[in-house]
Amino acid sequence: MIKDIFKDILRHTHALGFIEMVKISGDESSTTIEAMDADKTVILQGKLHNPVADFVDQTVGLSRMSVLDGYLKFPGFVDEGSEVSVETQSRNGDDIPVQISFKSAEGHTGSYRFMLADVINQQLKSVTMKEIPWDVTIVPSQKNLKDLGYFNGVLGGFEPVFSPSTEDGALYFSIGEGAGDKGKLPINNNVDGELSGNWKWEIDKALSILRLSDSANCTVSFANAGAMQIVIDSGLGEYKYILPAKS
Repeated sequence: MIKDIFKDILRHTHALGFIEMVKISGDESSTTIEAMDADKTVILQGKLHNPVADFVDQTVGLSRMSVLDGYLKFPGFVDEGSEVSVETQSRNGDDIPVQISFKSAEGHTGSYRFMLADVINQQLKSVTMKEIPWDVTIVPSQKNLKDLGYFNGVLGGFEPVFSPSTEDGALYFSIGEGAGDKGKLPINNNVDGELSGNWKWEIDKALSILRLSDSANCTVSFANAGAMQIVIDSGLGEYKYILPAKS
């Protein structure tokens, strides 16, 4: 089970290509996941559906995630008979998680060291989000993702952002503006609420997150206050991405 949990966390953080550190914290009722890209354009606040016993009253950090990802993909550590466990050390009277240990049935071993709580807390500070009133919420379709990906391939080298707006109850994504090259994509013909079209978001980062919905439930929300939210339910956890807008 712990292998599946870490695979899920890495899929929704490391695999995006722009998140370098992850904080995992827990208590008896929940295990939470926090992350942020270096530019602070994506803020992740996630929660696993079931608490992980190894992280009750503990905080650890993930960095060098390519190492952990490599171990989790090694056939010997995936095959039946392999062993994966969270190892602890006693520090100041407490048992602190310090690493994940891997052992294959054939005798391969590997270890991945966590960032300790004081280090990850210093380098990845928690963000307290104010309650945001969402004006428009949709469930994106696979066609929406394909269309946005296609137009990003056409225009993305010159126009890297998109702007959502509503017209007569329909939601559109616009790429480009003014006298330059432009594209306008119909996204949903029946939405509640209105969007002014005054805010923009990076297409590449939004698409990277949205593509996680290939095998998961997804909702996308926009606020005229200048925020976008993508919520992905993987089955093991809920990952909430907040993307502040560009003016």
